[in-house]
Amino acid sequence: MTNQDPAPSSRGALRRLLVVLAIALGAAIYAYGWNATNISLKEVQDPIRQASVSRALRELLSPDLFARSRTEQVFNAPFAIGCPEGEPEPTRRDDLEGDAYVIFSPGCADQDEVIAVEGFHLPANAIASIRIRRESGQALPFKLVRADGTVSEETAFDVDNSGYFYVQVKVPRGRGISNQTLPLEIQTISPTGWPRLSQTTKNVVEKMVETIFLALMATTLAVPISIAISFLAARNLMRQVHLPLGNVLVGFVLLPVGGALGYLLLGPLGRLAVGWGKDLWLGLISPVVTVAAFGVVARLSARLRLGGAGHRVQALVMNLLLLVAVVIVLGALGGVFIWLGEQLTGNVTRYLGNFVGTLGQLVDFTIEWIAALGGAIIVSSFGATWSAIALRTVHAPLSNILGAALGALSGAILLAFTAYIGTQAVLLGLLTAIVAAVLGGQATVLAYERLFRRPSIMLRRRRREDVSAEQAARSTLFIIGAVLTFLFAAYVLDLLRAIVDERPPSGRLMDLGLISVRVYIAQAALMGAVLGGLAGGLAGTQTSFPLGMAAYNTTRTILNALRSIEPLIMGIVFVIWVGVGPFAGVLALTLHSIAALGKLYSEQVENIDAGPIEAIQSTGANRLQTIVYAVWPQIVPPYIAFTMYRWDINVRMSTIIGFVGGGGIGFLLQQQINLLRYNQAGVAVLAIAIVVSVLDYASAAIRERLV
Repeated sequence: MTNQDPAPSSRGALRRLLVVLAIALGAAIYAYGWNATNISLKEVQDPIRQASVSRALRELLSPDLFARSRTEQVFNAPFAIGCPEGEPEPTRRDDLEGDAYVIFSPGCADQDEVIAVEGFHLPANAIASIRIRRESGQALPFKLVRADGTVSEETAFDVDNSGYFYVQVKVPRGRGISNQTLPLEIQTISPTGWPRLSQTTKNVVEKMVETIFLALMATTLAVPISIAISFLAARNLMRQVHLPLGNVLVGFVLLPVGGALGYLLLGPLGRLAVGWGKDLWLGLISPVVTVAAFGVVARLSARLRLGGAGHRVQALVMNLLLLVAVVIVLGALGGVFIWLGEQLTGNVTRYLGNFVGTLGQLVDFTIEWIAALGGAIIVSSFGATWSAIALRTVHAPLSNILGAALGALSGAILLAFTAYIGTQAVLLGLLTAIVAAVLGGQATVLAYERLFRRPSIMLRRRRREDVSAEQAARSTLFIIGAVLTFLFAAYVLDLLRAIVDERPPSGRLMDLGLISVRVYIAQAALMGAVLGGLAGGLAGTQTSFPLGMAAYNTTRTILNALRSIEPLIMGIVFVIWVGVGPFAGVLALTLHSIAALGKLYSEQVENIDAGPIEAIQSTGANRLQTIVYAVWPQIVPPYIAFTMYRWDINVRMSTIIGFVGGGGIGFLLQQQINLLRYNQAGVAVLAIAIVVSVLDYASAAIRERLV
């Protein structure tokens, strides 16, 4: 007889025990959540609340869609408050005008007593009410009594199509009316004529049209920006983009230089072109002359056969001339649009005039920043390209020295910029410490590689080596370095002042020759120079830098941050900025749509078939050609579906935006609900449901044709 190993049985018992503990823990967590959310059935059973919600639902489901002309009639009959003999009179009949009459049961009653009133041959389908008219002219209404004997707050009741009604009402209470016979009025309001759309329906239709176009504007403005962002937020496209670190640092350092040159030199030229455009003929001639001149120069430049440095200089000059031409043409067209907006003021043309005029004003506001952006891109790309050949021949230790210098400049610029942002709001002060933590964590990993001569993860993967343990070690070192750097930055920049005391950074200035710099920004720049110089010096200019993943992570972080802010909060901010109206709603929904569509679009790019991409790249196609011919055909149908779905979402979301003054039907719906006009609110709810259903069917039809 052999002994059995008890280990399997022990493991099974331990597994069952863990399952029981997990279930118990889950039940405890759920019970706490139930208590934290105050789920209770006591309030639900309150009769007053039940009556209120029943009334609200009944009126919401009885929308004020149509209206008719109404005729009001008042029938009079005497009624005794307090019976003369002390005993209630038996049922009595009182004749009214024509052949109409009412029957009171009993014929007299004291205050707060319940009587039955039955009417015959009154105006058909009328809304009626009963009241007592005092000598002072004050009317005391009879409140209706429900079937269960409780008294409601309602006073109006319906007369059927034969002119009959039967109600139980409570005699009103009033000072000085006991033991008196007072005139009792039966007021009827009966419809006449053909039904027509009510004023509520007209208002709702007007606001619903505004809501549809509000959502349309927000969606169409967000789509092109989201499409551009989606490629930067797609991991499968960005992880392939690698550049030498030296080229990236040179390009980054030259970004503010190019932006400043573009803003200072080309910005005034753009404003001058806007002024030309406001003079119609000069605004039409200047773009034509500019385009023709650039075409001539481009044709002459194409005939030149330059090589090496001469070709790069030629490319730089042509790019600068192209930017100059774009700024002049764009500025002149903006001025022409402003002129057209001022001329088109007729009843029919004012819509077009407002549209083109606003576009012209937008160009006028942004032309200097467009010039700055163009200058930054051209100078940065030219510097990175020009330095690529020079840095390719540089080896250690000069490579590390150049890396340290360029890294120090880049780190100083980066942290000075984030520190400037941090001076605008308390919570934004964390951005500088977070960026410093990333630099510190990366410097820690680079120091580990340098001290222990560890090959990079990328190189080990190329050798087909196991990198799991090495990756875990580097991740741990990165976290340790990032945490220590964050704490150091928080101490140096005095983040406790910002986070705990809710005070912005100190505004103390320090003199640096001809300029004065805020001490807070100078400290951040110095910290960035040290961290960037350390990281750049350890890596060297030849190290491959994952520029694509840096762009991917930055883009994803921005999208996540924007998506985490509710459109309602954005709406409040934009209402403060641009005022109450649909423009605030458009801006809020556009910003949130960019974040949402950017995420959806990028995830669709990540799910495309890699086969066409590999086939296109095997022919020698560049990155732009790969996107146009291999990526774009696969993403057009889902992009259209997502866009239609986002329009649907924006229509519904604009209802909430309207609650804070963002325009659309939400503003009207809020007013109706606040005034307890649930019949009118029901019209708005019905309109929203109809529009959402139509958009859903339209989206399905479009997807069926294109997907």
